[in-house]
Amino acid sequence: MSPFANRRYDVDVGFIRTTFTLLGIAGGSYIGVSSAMAASLTRTSRVRPNDAETPESVGLEYRDVSFTSRGGDARLSGWIIPPGSGVGSPRTTARGTSWIIMLHGDDTNRADSKTGTLGIARELSNHGFGIFMFDLRGRGDSPAVMSSSGYFERLDLQGASDYLVSKGTDRTRIGVLGFALGGAVGLMAGSNPNNFGAVVADSSFADYSLVLRTSMTGIKRPLTLSIPGMNFIARSIYGIDVSEISPARAIARSDTPVLVIHGEEDTVIPVEHARLLGRAIGASFDEIETGQETVWIVPGAGHTGAFRTEPAAYINKLVKFYEANLGAPHKSHSLPAQSSDAPETPEARAD
Repeated sequence: MSPFANRRYDVDVGFIRTTFTLLGIAGGSYIGVSSAMAASLTRTSRVRPNDAETPESVGLEYRDVSFTSRGGDARLSGWIIPPGSGVGSPRTTARGTSWIIMLHGDDTNRADSKTGTLGIARELSNHGFGIFMFDLRGRGDSPAVMSSSGYFERLDLQGASDYLVSKGTDRTRIGVLGFALGGAVGLMAGSNPNNFGAVVADSSFADYSLVLRTSMTGIKRPLTLSIPGMNFIARSIYGIDVSEISPARAIARSDTPVLVIHGEEDTVIPVEHARLLGRAIGASFDEIETGQETVWIVPGAGHTGAFRTEPAAYINKLVKFYEANLGAPHKSHSLPAQSSDAPETPEARAD
C-alpha cells in the first residue's frame, strides 16, 4: 500500500471517529436535556401557610381534614368550611347544600394570600355554599408525593369529591374553583361525566405543551427540539402523558358547565389561553371579548388577580354561575354549631 493510500485511510478513520464522537455527544446532550425537562414536571416548591392563615382569620368556622387522592397514592390535608359559617351568617344543613372545592396554583397553598383564596371562601360561605379547601400533593401541608404539573393532581381533586360524596353530598352539587394549575386540574377532572356540577377556572392554561413552547424563546428556542424526548421520558419513567395535560382538549369533549376567568394583564399565563379555552367550550369570538356567559377577561388584572381587581363583580359572577348549575344553596332553619351536618373530620370519628 502506497504512503498516499495510508494517509487516505488514516483520514477516513479519523473522520469516522470524530463523527461518531460528535453524534455521541449530541445524543447524550439530547437525552440529558430531555431528562432534565421531564424531571422538572415532577418538582414544585413547597410553600406552607403560616399559623395565621386559616379560615378563622377571616371569621369562618372550619375543620381540619385528611383524606386520600382517588387511588390512594397521596394523603392530602384540607379544611372543611360549613356553609354559612361566617360571623352573623345563617346556618345551613349539609342536605341540599352546594359545595365548592377550591384548588390553589403551583408553588403555593390553599391559603394563597396573593390570590385571596380565604377572602373568596368567606364570600362564598356567606352566600350559603360549603367550602372545601385543600393542598395539592407535595404542596402546602400535604405530605411529599411526586407532583406532575396537573396529570396526577386530577386524582387529588377526585379524591376530594369522593370525600364529600362519602359524607352524603350529591356530585351534581359539587363545584370547582381552581386558580392557575388548580384551574387546569379542575377543567381536566371535570371533563369526565358526572364528576362535578360546574367548574370555574381562573388563570388556567389551555395546553401544557403550548406553555412549554411559548416559554422557549430567544436563547431557549433550541430546547423545543427536546420536547419529543421529554414526552417520551416523562411517560416511560414517571408515567406522565404530557399530551393529556390539556384542559382545552378535555373540555372540548365535555358537557360540564365551565366559566373561564382570566386577567387581561396576565404575564404568567397569557390571556390567549383563556380565548383558546373559550373556543374549546364553544363560545363565539364576540362572547369571549364581551365577557358573556363562559369567558370573563378582566381588564387590569394580572395572574390570579381578578378577585383583587374586581372583588364585587368576581363574587357576583361566581354566585350566579354556581346557583345556575349547582342549585341555589338551601337555607334551612338556624342550627347550633355542634348540630351542623357538614362533613365530619377523620379526627372526629373512629377510623
